[in-house]
Amino acid sequence: MAYANDLQNGFSRTGSVKAPAIRCREVTLRAKKKTILDRVSFEVPAGSLAGLLGPNGAGKSSLMRILTGMVPPDSGQAELFCAPAGPERLGVLSFLPDRGQLPPYLGAGEWLQLAAGLYPDWSEARKEDLIVKLDVDPGQRIGSMSRGQEARLQLLTCLSRQAPIVILDEPFAGVDMVSRESIAQAVVGELADGERTFLIATHDIREMENLFDRIVLIGGGRLLGCHDVEELRASGRSVESCYRDVFA
Repeated sequence: MAYANDLQNGFSRTGSVKAPAIRCREVTLRAKKKTILDRVSFEVPAGSLAGLLGPNGAGKSSLMRILTGMVPPDSGQAELFCAPAGPERLGVLSFLPDRGQLPPYLGAGEWLQLAAGLYPDWSEARKEDLIVKLDVDPGQRIGSMSRGQEARLQLLTCLSRQAPIVILDEPFAGVDMVSRESIAQAVVGELADGERTFLIATHDIREMENLFDRIVLIGGGRLLGCHDVEELRASGRSVESCYRDVFA
């Protein structure tokens, strides 16, 4: 497929590291006189799951908008498989924004049919599998869904694509416990073959603690830490304790 070369140039959990799926080099973003991101640099190995962690207003969503090509940085560079992030790289990533909203007048099945026509890398087989795993009713109208039901439908849309990079901005925000568990389990399933890379911004650290391969800590627009989770555990620390050490 179109992204096959990106996968070959990346990393497999059973292979060797070649190039990172995501790389930020001195990424800086300003709004008028305010600095939103200040020389942020980090890497996410291909085939891994990285948590983008920090308090509200830390700059996480702004960084994700740069990675998805919505906003160019004022200086520095964001890269996806060693190529600059931008509109021309949208084919290698699937993005779930925070507070995204689907058309309330459509049924879930109608929306999925529309999405299938929008995305060239759409997989009907993956969609059918995720309908079951995420417990989505194709006949239900989106406007009648709870926040958790709509969140699961949004994730289903995101994961039904075959893009090798998946970026999720607060996928657990405002959803019930059952929905959080379903979302986390779906992410685990997508990581099984090591062919997709996830970057997830979340405040639900305990929900994802055991899934993270790497954590990127951002506060006040600056990088405050980037850690391999196995190395943290080997030193007797957890993701939550590391977060508290930085932000408490």
